[in-house]
Amino acid sequence: MVSVMFLAVCFTSLAGHIITSSVSEPQCSKFHYEEKLLEKMIRLEIAVEAIKKEIENSQNQAQATLDDLKGERNIWQNDLKAKSDKRSTDLAAAIQETKSKVQEEIKTLKVEKDKWNSELKEFVRIPELVLFSARNPKQTTLHTGLILVFGEVLMNEGGAYNKDNGVFTVPYAGVYTFSVQLCVLKHKYVDIAFMANNIAFKMSRVNRHDTSGASCFNFDAVTMFRFNDEVKIKILSCDSGDILHEYTNYWNTFSGRLVYATS
Repeated sequence: MVSVMFLAVCFTSLAGHIITSSVSEPQCSKFHYEEKLLEKMIRLEIAVEAIKKEIENSQNQAQATLDDLKGERNIWQNDLKAKSDKRSTDLAAAIQETKSKVQEEIKTLKVEKDKWNSELKEFVRIPELVLFSARNPKQTTLHTGLILVFGEVLMNEGGAYNKDNGVFTVPYAGVYTFSVQLCVLKHKYVDIAFMANNIAFKMSRVNRHDTSGASCFNFDAVTMFRFNDEVKIKILSCDSGDILHEYTNYWNTFSGRLVYATS
């Protein structure tokens, strides 16, 4: 900018000098040559300044374009990074969800496996010896609906008989035989039933007409049972007062055993 102003001042001074001396100086004089040279220098300086401005403008445009490209690159990089991070997060979440589902499925399958193994063992196991015998009923004075409880266990192989409630719980489905012996006092009667899950599968009666102290009567029953059926002796009807009697030489007993397992 300073060079242009300087040239303009020089040009103005030179023009004044040319005007004042144009009358007296010949065209091929020293002053005429210097005038032409200065004029060319000024034109050259103006052209150089124009080129310089054009270069600066080109540089500015190039820098602006470069800055735009850098900005777009940064935006693209940030967008790519955000998408990559999101995909990584989504992938990690999906993997964790799948892992949790697989673990839950494994737990469920393990529970099912344990259940199947237990059922299979129960199904295929070889039946043990099932045999019980008990005596000495807790009640000698009877009444309708009473379940006889023989409290003294003589034998209980397999642990199926419960001396506290008088119930035999079937451990294996199959054929069983049961026997009950009742020693009844004179002039007394009692009706009994072999019960399976509150359903009678055999009924019997003892009716004493003789005058002896007590007599013993034995009854047997055999039938098929399902697993976990409950077998017991129930009083259907009877006389009042003491009916059963137990002594050293005669016992009231309840016994049973597995004959044949069906499954």
